[in-house]
Amino acid sequence: MRNEGQLSRVPFRVFALVAVTLTLQIGFWSQTHNVRLPVSNVDPAPPETLARIIGLGDPQFYYRAGGMWLQNMGERGNDVLPLRQLNYDRLIQWFDLLLAMDDRANYVPMLAGFYYGYTPDPEQARKVALFLRRAALKHPELHWRWLAQAVYLARHRVNDMNLALEMANQLAALPVTDMPIWTRQMNAFILAKVGEQEAARDILEALLASDTQIDLAERRFIIDYIEKNLKSGGLVK
Repeated sequence: MRNEGQLSRVPFRVFALVAVTLTLQIGFWSQTHNVRLPVSNVDPAPPETLARIIGLGDPQFYYRAGGMWLQNMGERGNDVLPLRQLNYDRLIQWFDLLLAMDDRANYVPMLAGFYYGYTPDPEQARKVALFLRRAALKHPELHWRWLAQAVYLARHRVNDMNLALEMANQLAALPVTDMPIWTRQMNAFILAKVGEQEAARDILEALLASDTQIDLAERRFIIDYIEKNLKSGGLVK
């Protein structure tokens, strides 16, 4: 009852204003719900200095805001721009800019490697793979996985075995002691794929001989792979 008394003291013109506003809103949306705004492509990335000013000197704020913007790139309402239609040169500029803001975080490399890297355009995928290599080599002890993903993209999305082998060799040579054994094998598998069985066998046998910590099951897998695919003799047991 007390609330009803307070409500009764509200001037009629306030109720009228609310009613008119609501009517206008309903009318507006009923006439514009089918309107399709153009889906934007990738805007140019600002210079790093300007980006830091925009972020008010807080690179983490800019990194997160930029990452969220990239995550929704090419989408607006029910409209979606296919990956192949995005400007990947500008997209990579944004990746590099955000990498400069935080080269230890995983969010942007993950977005690049597991979303934008799956474009059907091989040259676009190549640009993503090269970015992932740059990101991984900043802190390989933290980000060697992004170099492994770059190898995958180069081999399976770009279809460039030379680039894949180059990156796989870099991955195998990283001075990171706790990488799983498969990171040291990728270059051998690529060599075998392109017909370089002898070179692949040499790598795998050297790995068996030099790494005494290889799990027994993994060691058996490598030996079996060599015997079945590389026609080797005198394997290291």
